[in-house]
Amino acid sequence: MNIFHILARILLWGAPAIGVLFIAKQLMQFAQLASYQAGGLVRAFIRLPMKAVWPGTVLSAVCILFLFIGSLILRLPGPLAFLLSVVLFALITAIAYMIGFFAYQEKRVKVRLVYTTRVKRLYAALFLVAALLTYLMYRAGWAFGTNALVPLLTPLLLLMALIIIWPLEKAVQLLFRADAKQILEAYKKTGLRVIGITGSYGKTTVKNILYAMLSQTWPTLATPASFNTPMGLSRCIREDLGQQHLFFIAEMGARHPQDIRVLCRMVKPEAGILTSIGPQHLQTMGSIKQVAATKYDLIRALPKDGFAVFYDDGKLAREGYDKTGKPKAIVGTEGSDAWAEDVTLLEDGSRFTLCFADEVRLPVSTHLAGEHNINNILLAAVMARHYGVTPQKIALALEQVAPIPSRLQINMHHRGYKVINNGFNSNPDSSRKALEVLASQQGRLIVVTPGFIELGRQEHRSNRRLGNDIAAVADMAILIGEKHTRPIKTGLLESGMEEDNIKVFPTLSQANLYIEELFGPGDVLLYENDLPDHYA
Repeated sequence: MNIFHILARILLWGAPAIGVLFIAKQLMQFAQLASYQAGGLVRAFIRLPMKAVWPGTVLSAVCILFLFIGSLILRLPGPLAFLLSVVLFALITAIAYMIGFFAYQEKRVKVRLVYTTRVKRLYAALFLVAALLTYLMYRAGWAFGTNALVPLLTPLLLLMALIIIWPLEKAVQLLFRADAKQILEAYKKTGLRVIGITGSYGKTTVKNILYAMLSQTWPTLATPASFNTPMGLSRCIREDLGQQHLFFIAEMGARHPQDIRVLCRMVKPEAGILTSIGPQHLQTMGSIKQVAATKYDLIRALPKDGFAVFYDDGKLAREGYDKTGKPKAIVGTEGSDAWAEDVTLLEDGSRFTLCFADEVRLPVSTHLAGEHNINNILLAAVMARHYGVTPQKIALALEQVAPIPSRLQINMHHRGYKVINNGFNSNPDSSRKALEVLASQQGRLIVVTPGFIELGRQEHRSNRRLGNDIAAVADMAILIGEKHTRPIKTGLLESGMEEDNIKVFPTLSQANLYIEELFGPGDVLLYENDLPDHYA
């Protein structure tokens, strides 16, 4: 066997492994949406088995045909065999690219795959796993052409790549977190104050309101969007925090019991806000008590002379306030540290009197819709006053703060109907708040929803209750996903909504086509929750 035959065999043996990289784009997006957690990726594969397996199945079928042709090519003279094997290699990779393109269509996804450094490392690990499997098949004496089965195993290969690369990713994370921690410690010596915010819902809104208030007086940095993970905070600190900042507001998210503790060890907040405790991420948390314990880790991490702010929900958040021995405040009820009087809810905001325990009364207005946002304002206002922001600047900040995209954001569609976009929120408590906002609107009221996810054993019951709640407010319900929304439909019917007023569509895009055709002026649509691509 001459050098040309050797090179030809290498190309043909390796072609399916190279093809795996092209067809794995959709699965790579699932991995990114699942926060690179193997368990989350497995659950995505189980929910969407066809999306997981069809690209690899099609490419394997293509490779079987082409490698059969390749076995004939290898019998030809060396230079010709090499030339034709290059053509076959190019055809396999081109077809793999086309399969990957159809599996992952950028225009159809809600959140695009971002080619971060971590994704690139995962691609490298995927190639190494696929190449190693191919090499082992060759060394074990498997017949030429059996390597066509490698793409069929793409979901398993990606899982193996995630597991193999985990130690490296952990080391990278620890380095970045250590660097961010060092930066924070240096700036704290020059007067930087760190405030942590966590909760089952409301934390991003409270963060933005508090940022608007503190920024009226001092240079302030808040974590952008929903950067509430260790790597998100690390990136914000390393790239955006500077010597000019006097306050750093860190939003802290949690999907697992240790998450808040890890974040607090990194940023060491001196003050904290616990916005809410509700049934969210029960699939990974296990129970509402574990959710409460995890959120309360922020308060535990505060120094003895720190400052903690709670919303008085009369339940778990109140229990957290009662057991806290550090300086603290609670808001939401008359006579507490802050409450609202003379509330007027508007279609696009509210007006009310902001009352403080020291008898300060402040007439304010805001473009943030819903009574729950008044509670968010109370939390931020108490923290802002703790750091010396004047009532007048608090009022000015509230006039300026804008709704957060996909969190009860109200817009007019070009066809004349009003849209309340609450696509980001996905838990029973926030949904009830959104339905209150919908109920305050004038016109025909419609709810568009796929229901709740990640609620574990409570998911079926909570979705059925969502149907009950929608029927009490809305004239019509548009459900996304027939199987997942069956409990919602059951709740709608048992609460009296007529079946003709319940429409079910397999995808949001199909529902939107129906909406744009039939709805117009006088209609108000609430988009309640929007499932990410690895749930759709």
